[in-house]
Amino acid sequence: MKPAALVTLLCCTLANALYAQAPAPHHALPPLPAALEAAPPAGAEAEREAPPAKEVLQVRVNRILDEFNQRHDDRVLEMYSYGKAGDAEPGLKQFADPRKVEVELKDEQDREQTSKALAQEYADEASQVQTHEQALQSFIAKRQKTLADLSKRAGTVNRQDLEVAAENLARQPGTDAQVSEIRRRLAEDESNSKSIGTQRSLAQQEAASAQDELKRLQTLEQSLRQESKAYIADAASAHQNQLNLADRLEFYIVNAQAEDVLDQDRKATASVHHLAASPEVQDTLKSLNPGEKSKPKLDPAAPCTEATNEGKECSEKSEQSPKE
Repeated sequence: MKPAALVTLLCCTLANALYAQAPAPHHALPPLPAALEAAPPAGAEAEREAPPAKEVLQVRVNRILDEFNQRHDDRVLEMYSYGKAGDAEPGLKQFADPRKVEVELKDEQDREQTSKALAQEYADEASQVQTHEQALQSFIAKRQKTLADLSKRAGTVNRQDLEVAAENLARQPGTDAQVSEIRRRLAEDESNSKSIGTQRSLAQQEAASAQDELKRLQTLEQSLRQESKAYIADAASAHQNQLNLADRLEFYIVNAQAEDVLDQDRKATASVHHLAASPEVQDTLKSLNPGEKSKPKLDPAAPCTEATNEGKECSEKSEQSPKE
């Protein structure tokens, strides 16, 4: 038998032996109930229901300003394109100017809304600072009360009187118990004095630190209120600019309509063709007046009688006949 065949047979034998020694597979577990299978872990549910943490003021303000600046830059490019088109083509200027004003009007509207949003952000932050101020004021009031209580406790025991009493009792016989009680009270008072001193020092430090924090918070609140008022003033300025731009846009629209009418009427008057009278009408106008009656021509062959209206003419004709 070849060596390769022996090696293959040996490997198969070892594999069968190992498979036979392996433990039997466990039975498949029954499926979980639908309610348990669909229910998420308690920690995951709490994390999902927890409200997201609010961003700090600087992040919110920077995001609002960045978004406005991006929109403002886009509008600046649009206004530049209108101005360039109006300069390059004079005929387009009357169309480019109102479009430019429209973009400026949108920019001022956006500036007003953004300023109001920033003013609200600073006002909300000032309100939160005021909440911390109230907490510090309450803490300082508690520390002041603690110091007052410690001062009262320190003044309840007069050590000098107890020491004098202990010395007087020590000279008298049979007063060991009273002297021991006084000594105990003196030791207790000394221990309390040390504890009260430590507590008073700590309370004073905490009250002083809280007072400093309160002053800084009050300064911060004032600064936030001023920033809010400044943005409110910016919003009012933007609103006034919108009114002025609306007036300018109205002027451009009315002026453009007038220019259109003038241009159309100018073209109409330039291309007008007047209608001349026909030759027949001219001939009629040059002829006799239609109100005058033309005299009839006399017929030489007709007999001339005095009874007719033409008697005078007949006589004139008869006088001229012999001469002929």
